[in-house]
Amino acid sequence: MSGPAPRLLVAEGNPRDRVQNLAAFGGASGSERYRSALNFLYPDAAIEVVEAAEADASLPVGADLAAYDGVVIGGSGLNVPGGDDDPMVQRQITFAKAVFEAGVPFLGSCWGLQLAAAASGGRVATSRRGREIGFARKIAVTREGRGSLFFEGKSNVYDSPAIHYDEVTHLPPGGVVLAANSHCAIQAASINFLGGSFWGMQYHPEFDLLHIAALVKCYAETMVEEGNFADTEAAREFANRLEVLQQDPSREDLAWLLGLDNDVLDPRIRYREIGNWVERMVLPRMIRRG
Repeated sequence: MSGPAPRLLVAEGNPRDRVQNLAAFGGASGSERYRSALNFLYPDAAIEVVEAAEADASLPVGADLAAYDGVVIGGSGLNVPGGDDDPMVQRQITFAKAVFEAGVPFLGSCWGLQLAAAASGGRVATSRRGREIGFARKIAVTREGRGSLFFEGKSNVYDSPAIHYDEVTHLPPGGVVLAANSHCAIQAASINFLGGSFWGMQYHPEFDLLHIAALVKCYAETMVEEGNFADTEAAREFANRLEVLQQDPSREDLAWLLGLDNDVLDPRIRYREIGNWVERMVLPRMIRRG
């Protein structure tokens, strides 16, 4: 039986060279991870991908954007702080503003949250606590978050895949903090701007263990320099354990060693925010559009 078939646009936030570099370590692009998550939840969804960082990409605006039922922006290795003169950054901030103006339901992870905040008048800065790597621990839903449909069916405290160096420090007017942890005061937020609505997370529910492992291997030297791992061998060992657990989820010893529970390991739980966004924002728009 066919299920809901919304038309979704997923923006790739990374430039092509970063995507190719990550692929060399066995990782998928940010847009591929989101396409996989959305296909898991809604196999009949029509999903298109646009390379939002690239100058030769044809980024839809106005009526073209309004033809979609939802727009998603995932992660990127680019940085809003210091990106005032970077066309790859500014191009995507402009695109995020256009999504708001089109009134299309808008979802973002990590870079996506930072773009939405920057486009709507918020502030993004380098985290004072350094890079949050692998997993965001003990994310707590705020009082406002507990009243939001974004967290319907979600535990009030949970872990999720994460990797970021920058974070949103100030939301714009109309922004609401929905979740936080000890590392990051804005782990999830909603933003209303120019008639559009955004739900987003600093963490990455769309990531699986293999993708986290690939990111650690790809950026191991930088992570060692920043003090996240004692040396590159420790980084590789961490990545290898993630890969084994992804391939064999019955390895309770590894799950215990890594401190991972079903909020990370079960995609039906990990993807809950994404599914809630589709159910509560995207599908109603699809129905209205006929």
